[in-house]
Amino acid sequence: MGLGVALMGGIACASMIAVFTLLSSMTTQTHELNSVRTQIMDREIQLSKTNIDIESLYAQGGSNLVSLTLSNVGNEKLWDYENFDVLITYDADVGGVPTLTAERFTYSKDSAFSQDGIYGGSTQFARPDQDILKGGWTDTVGGDGDGTLYEEIDESVRNDADFTRSATLTILGQSDTWQVGLSDVLDPQTSSNHVVRYVYKKSTGGGITVDLTVRLLQGTTQIASWTHNNVDSTFTLATQTLLESEANSITNYADLRLTFVATYTGGILPGREIDVSWAELEVPAASGVYDCSAVILPQKHWTIDRISDDLIDPKLLNAEEGALICIKLSYPVAANGDVDVTITTDVGKTKTASLAV
Repeated sequence: MGLGVALMGGIACASMIAVFTLLSSMTTQTHELNSVRTQIMDREIQLSKTNIDIESLYAQGGSNLVSLTLSNVGNEKLWDYENFDVLITYDADVGGVPTLTAERFTYSKDSAFSQDGIYGGSTQFARPDQDILKGGWTDTVGGDGDGTLYEEIDESVRNDADFTRSATLTILGQSDTWQVGLSDVLDPQTSSNHVVRYVYKKSTGGGITVDLTVRLLQGTTQIASWTHNNVDSTFTLATQTLLESEANSITNYADLRLTFVATYTGGILPGREIDVSWAELEVPAASGVYDCSAVILPQKHWTIDRISDDLIDPKLLNAEEGALICIKLSYPVAANGDVDVTITTDVGKTKTASLAV
């Protein structure tokens, strides 16, 4: 009987332990459930206070840069940029073929807040940045002799001390063509004040007569052309303002070129050359456009270059502040293509904007 009582007591004790364990487990689960509910409610409250807008979306054909302003139009501070999701679907120029492409972008912390971009208001200059066709032109006499010709005429301030020279023109060799590409500028959205400037001369006085024809092209399409007859042996500055129709014919400001054609026109001996010492294209500021071409950014990355009027909580995007954002695509945007941008914050607030290039 003593054994039975002991067994009964053991069973009762075990039962009580089991009940206590169950109650403890239920209490823990209830606490965890309440904690999850609290987190969900906090997230919902945070989401309700978060709101964003995409403004001033800009891209241009031939460029792989997209810029925009991300405005905080809610009450919640935004700061966890690495957990933002940026997705762009666009018509990409892949080897000259428009190709619908979708890309997801990684936040570049290393490039953030460099403040290298320019927000409107600045006159733009496209200057020589590559040799496309050299012909017989050289920098042996007027330059450093390294064979890179455009460097002799790309300075921001005119300098006639260095120049590029055509081949010697004679009755037997009557023409020589040199073409340079120009650095990218943004479409100013106006046809006014497009000015081409260049400086030229004949190598030495006397001898044969020579002409110089200068052409502004977009790709292989001529935008404008100017011819100077019987070129003099003193450096001369030419200032050419495009007609409204000529400026309006530019559709891709990232593919502009200058061509210099030196031509024999008369006389027998001695032969002469054409020298060009400086050239640039000036266009108006791209008003309202954020130019982030100077921001150093890897492909398939995005960054915040600066926050406008960032006076409170620097580098945090507070209510009514705007972040100037630069995004670098894998491919240039195709001419006349579309760009669709979707940005999702770290708490899941999403905004989409579209642009027809």
